[in-house]
Amino acid sequence: MQQEYFERYLLHIRELSVKSVENYKQALRKIDSVIQNNGFNEYGSIYEIDSYAELRYIEQMLKRDEEFCALDSRGKQMYTAGLHNYMNFVEGKKFERKTAPLALIDCPVVPSSKRTLGVREEANRDRIIVRQVLIAEHYQCESDPSHRTFTSAAYRMPYMEGHHLIPLKQQDYFEYSLDVYANIFSLCPICHRLLHHGVLSEKKPVWQKLFNERKERLEESGIRLGVKEFLELITESENKRL
Repeated sequence: MQQEYFERYLLHIRELSVKSVENYKQALRKIDSVIQNNGFNEYGSIYEIDSYAELRYIEQMLKRDEEFCALDSRGKQMYTAGLHNYMNFVEGKKFERKTAPLALIDCPVVPSSKRTLGVREEANRDRIIVRQVLIAEHYQCESDPSHRTFTSAAYRMPYMEGHHLIPLKQQDYFEYSLDVYANIFSLCPICHRLLHHGVLSEKKPVWQKLFNERKERLEESGIRLGVKEFLELITESENKRL
């Protein structure tokens, strides 16, 4: 998933040439082999690393790897350039260049075979994709931008949480992944808890508002349904949960 997004980030936000994009992708393919040689066999690719903290650990490991550093020196720092560009993407660098940066890189993504359905929503802020959404939305609540919250000790920014509008447990109804930018919202803790624990009469208008705001982007990501279908699906999901 991140591979498709990274390529589109380089093309549409960084506005790099196709040749430069291919060079950076090639550099990351070499880094993949270095990662596996260092015992990280659970990852077939750097793109599969889903935790921001884990990715930073890998970055530091590569800096200590003498063989990698020698290879990078011979390649005139091509490999670290590829890594730094990927880290810039993960950290949302240059997102501010565009009004709606993530909309520029939305695309259909084939669901991963690695299930993330058991991950608690509250623990998702370390996930790379959620972190990017919070950055792109300037750490504001998308349900109500006037909502204020406390300052996060980890990021020194207003504390927000990532929320999947269409729950990941509904993935079987869709051909393309629900774990995509278009389906993730930046919400303050109150609005987030409302959508998980509030009464139907209070959260239904919020569901409808958020869906209408993202309908076109969801379609760009291969997630096609009308508001009636969405409300029926999410209500069914809530009834099963309760």
